[in-house]
Amino acid sequence: MTKTAQLIAAILEQLQQTLQQTQDAANEAHQAATHEQSVPETQYDTLGLEASYLAEGQSRRVAELQEAITRFHQLTEKEFGEDDPITLGAQVIVEDENGNRRHLFLGPDAGGVEVTLDNELITVVSPAAPLGAELVQKYVGDEVHIGQRLYEIVEIG
Repeated sequence: MTKTAQLIAAILEQLQQTLQQTQDAANEAHQAATHEQSVPETQYDTLGLEASYLAEGQSRRVAELQEAITRFHQLTEKEFGEDDPITLGAQVIVEDENGNRRHLFLGPDAGGVEVTLDNELITVVSPAAPLGAELVQKYVGDEVHIGQRLYEIVEIG
């Protein structure tokens, strides 16, 4: 199994765990919203209403996670060389002026998910986020901003 395949598998595992936790939370919120004790006793009793809003938000999060999982399953594995531009599926190493490195993976979704592979913390960024959009079509040697710092792209794999 290639390193990219291992990384995608680790990301999918993380997303599946988060999905399960979110589904459990959505079910609990739904049960709280529909429980007989959630019926308001006065116009100021908002427990049931709050629980229904929470259930709705959790349900939306479940749908987002399911979509992310589908998009990662559809991601085709590519080989990247030093002269290739960054596109979906690229592993990118950036370095700041102090020599601090960050390992990034340009995924189709799930920005912010972090996984550890070969003792390296890898952060998923997506083209929908400013950093991901900034990375797309960049090359080794190009510079990108992450927060207030300027990083140089030192490796694409």
